[in-house]
Amino acid sequence: MKSSPYSSLKKYFFEEIKNDKLLKLPENFYDEVREYIITAEDKEKKRIEYYFKEIRKLRIYKALYLDEERENLLLEELNIITAIENISTELKSEESPKPNEIETPKLIYTINDIDVVKVDKNFPSFTDGSYIYSLNKNDVLSLDRRIASILEKHRIISRIGESYENAEKS
Repeated sequence: MKSSPYSSLKKYFFEEIKNDKLLKLPENFYDEVREYIITAEDKEKKRIEYYFKEIRKLRIYKALYLDEERENLLLEELNIITAIENISTELKSEESPKPNEIETPKLIYTINDIDVVKVDKNFPSFTDGSYIYSLNKNDVLSLDRRIASILEKHRIISRIGESYENAEKS
């Protein structure tokens, strides 16, 4: 960086925003910025760190989505992109079902039992402390058994079929 490191960083940041392709940066760009951050005054340090993080995020985004050639990537950015792409290929291979393998649904882990219910009457929104429930007539939903039994007692809902606990045992 020829002028002050801060003004160069700022200039590169705004130029990077203007272009769809990755700009050519000096090979030791990130190292120079890191060195400058160490010696910078506190009030300037926050701005430098902001531009530093944002230019890297912007360049990685461009490399992933806009600039297929990636010819101006720095080694540090290339390492980050390679790591991201390796993670996504690992996830895809784990997600794809193996042939001749029947997937069984995973059990829902819950401390409380769940009932599937149909709402018979409109009911104002309420909360149990964790969730806000909005019940509209003819909605079908799953509710905690404690809440379902209270609402059923007041004829606001009716249970549908088996409870989750009973279905799991059969």
